[in-house]
Amino acid sequence: MCSRLENEAAVLWWRILRQNPNDLFGPEVAKLRNQTWGDRIPQPGYLGNDYVPGGIMFVSMNPGGSQRDRPGTTDEQQLLALKKLGECARADSLRGFANLRAVLERIMPTWSIYRNFVAPILECAKLRFSHVVYLNLLKWRTQKDAALDRLYALSWQHHTREQFDLLRPGVVIAIWSWIWRRL
Repeated sequence: MCSRLENEAAVLWWRILRQNPNDLFGPEVAKLRNQTWGDRIPQPGYLGNDYVPGGIMFVSMNPGGSQRDRPGTTDEQQLLALKKLGECARADSLRGFANLRAVLERIMPTWSIYRNFVAPILECAKLRFSHVVYLNLLKWRTQKDAALDRLYALSWQHHTREQFDLLRPGVVIAIWSWIWRRL
């Protein structure tokens, strides 16, 4: 049986995936990448199955990866799971959310940001990945060297704050030190 937190998170992730970045960011939308089919798919993050409010949340600035003209294999797996969740009916959001979680649990350990930042902390804390949350402040990939302050503010206003309010982390670990200014 799923918890209230998981049900609410599934609907929130589903809503984020259904947001139109043009409506959300206005003229700032030009700062988002638009080189591959997956660049305009937001990446709401990962919520571990064993996470409880008051737990650990990792926060990064925005999605990386997919630097080529098409997504890599693991990027494509994630993007397809995100697309499936965003396109399903609200009543099916929990199933799509569970699928996304399973995909992320399988592929995130292959990412350099996970290996270099997340895994060492989990090891020291003697925690499994399923005990934590991993979010991006801004859910979309961005153009290189774009000024992103306005995008971060709009993202926070429209959905990232809602994720924080729902998940109520006790510890927030910023993957990049300048993130604290954004929070």
